[in-house]
Amino acid sequence: MEFPDKGIVLDLIKGSVATLTLFLAYVTFPLVGMLPGLFAPFPAVYYAFKSGKTTGAAIIAVSAAVMAILGDATFVIFFILQSGVIALALPVFLAMVKGGAKAIACTVTVNLVAILLLAVVYGVTQGGNPHAQAIKVINTSVSQVAVLYEQIGVKGDELKALQQGMKQAGALIGRVYPALLVVSLAFIVGLNLVVLSKFSARLPSFPATGDFKSFKNPEQLVWVLIAAGFTMLIQNYQVSTAALNVLIVTVSLYFIQGIAVIFHFFTRFTVPKLVRALFYLFLALQPYLVVAIAALGLFDIWGDFRSPKQQENL
Repeated sequence: MEFPDKGIVLDLIKGSVATLTLFLAYVTFPLVGMLPGLFAPFPAVYYAFKSGKTTGAAIIAVSAAVMAILGDATFVIFFILQSGVIALALPVFLAMVKGGAKAIACTVTVNLVAILLLAVVYGVTQGGNPHAQAIKVINTSVSQVAVLYEQIGVKGDELKALQQGMKQAGALIGRVYPALLVVSLAFIVGLNLVVLSKFSARLPSFPATGDFKSFKNPEQLVWVLIAAGFTMLIQNYQVSTAALNVLIVTVSLYFIQGIAVIFHFFTRFTVPKLVRALFYLFLALQPYLVVAIAALGLFDIWGDFRSPKQQENL
């Protein structure tokens, strides 16, 4: 009988502890723990490349088993859908497809299929409406945020205005949460891939993920953007809502292309890291800048800003 290598066992233990720490921080401290929670898939993905995909899968299995002991089935399902599927799928697609962008797209697709299947199973077995349940969760979360503001001392007209704003935000989120789910999953997968690439030198082998500075959406995507924009003009709530979700996802893709353009110029002109950090901080605080960068990504289709310009002979 062959026993696992001691190094693999040690990797399994370290990966499981790291995964549990990151995810438990997220669920225990919803605001402070949000950042470490984004990286919960990373340990399993890293050790899948270091010690094999079986080790990565074992880390997810062990982590899920421990969470089942600590919590209930809902707790485990939440972990699997937010982190487990990503940790299992990303190493597979990085090895199968060429380029990080395709691997991210495939991983997000698999995760969305898993969520959809769970929603169908829930609807069949529980006789409930998954959409109505999602709206209920959103409204509960919005109410909790409003109560939090009240507890920290916000009162009077300011509190009423805040509650009204939260109510409107909740209604909007309830309408576009499918698009927000797609964008959030893509962000989590992309973030873990960026961190993984930083550790690639420590891995025995790591597939090429491509240069982010050269990232460009397919040119045909602009027609999806145009079609979604015009479809929103249709006076039908379901149709306009579907178009709005498609529009949000498409604009997000052009935002990523805009960031790639900016990153290209940061590298080309050797912009200091402090200036880059200030730019990203300002980006996080100023939503209008997000729209401007998405527009930059869109106009890159025609401007081709990253191609070297040929000087004309005078």
